[in-house]
Amino acid sequence: MYKSKAALEQFLEVIKNADSTFLDPDKTIDEQGRVDGYQHIFHLLRSSIDFYLFNDPLRPDFMLLANPYHKVLGDNVDAVYYFTQLRGDQEYLIKGKRYDSCYLSFSLYGGEPNGEIVDRVCNNINHTQISFEADGSFEIKLTPNPRGKNEFKLDADAVNLLSREYFFDRLNSRESELHIENLKAQEASTPLSDEELARRIRVMSTFFEQTTWIAPLPVEYPLNDFLPPFRFEADQGGWGTVDNIYCFGRFHLEKHQYLKIRFTSPECCYWGIQTWNFLMQSMDFKNYNVCINKGNAKANQDGSYTIYLSHQAMDVDNWISTSAYKEAIVFCRWLLAEKMPEQPAVELLDL
Repeated sequence: MYKSKAALEQFLEVIKNADSTFLDPDKTIDEQGRVDGYQHIFHLLRSSIDFYLFNDPLRPDFMLLANPYHKVLGDNVDAVYYFTQLRGDQEYLIKGKRYDSCYLSFSLYGGEPNGEIVDRVCNNINHTQISFEADGSFEIKLTPNPRGKNEFKLDADAVNLLSREYFFDRLNSRESELHIENLKAQEASTPLSDEELARRIRVMSTFFEQTTWIAPLPVEYPLNDFLPPFRFEADQGGWGTVDNIYCFGRFHLEKHQYLKIRFTSPECCYWGIQTWNFLMQSMDFKNYNVCINKGNAKANQDGSYTIYLSHQAMDVDNWISTSAYKEAIVFCRWLLAEKMPEQPAVELLDL
């Protein structure tokens, strides 16, 4: 029997059993969240194929992580993300040209090259560490032995990289031009062998299965309130960035109700508040206003902010929509914050 066939049969079993993660009665997920879970299977399947079947660490390409129709692992309405695989025994050159983003970074992750959840952030390179030309162009080298300007450490256990770029006005902004290449010479490309295809299918299967362990979110969040903000740590595991401070909450709103969210923000590169479903997917931002950020929010006279969340549009500053979800996640993040933000205060009120 072909090894690829055996690997595919194993992958199909993983897919077949994936709904056990969001049908688990101990998970705090409503009926819509379970329907989203079935849809998420197809989003995750697409990512598995893009990242681990089509992508090769010896000949890397930047693969788009999310778009309005395809969302995995905590996308942000204001951001563009790209993924590629890496190998720690290679050297890579990233060429680019930055335009009007408020934040740009490249996070390198270490772990096993088999699709498992990554163990750690082994390097995090943001725009404050990169030397740019006057026109925004740049080159950075990822190498086991960095020696000069714009050269950064590539650890032996590096397995993949995520680029992150944030905007205050995503729809009217221009994302950076990015290209990555392996500087080490490679043998001529050949068709995939049965062994190599089987290996890639097994990696896809592992990535798919282990991602379902973290999406839907495994934590029970307070209802119509937030947990305290926390900083992402390099050894936490997963595709976060150490430049981020996160804060999670959960809303449950009837048609006549709204949340009044008040908070202050330390000086930072970016902050944003948006709604997610339980699978860490942004809401329908093509048809609803689901996110507000530092660049477009209106501050109170004392410098604080008040955000309103409801089903119906409200005649107030800083309103975001539930996107017709009765229950889901409210998610806040701060990039390059000078200190830890305070926990947002929440009131549940009637219209």
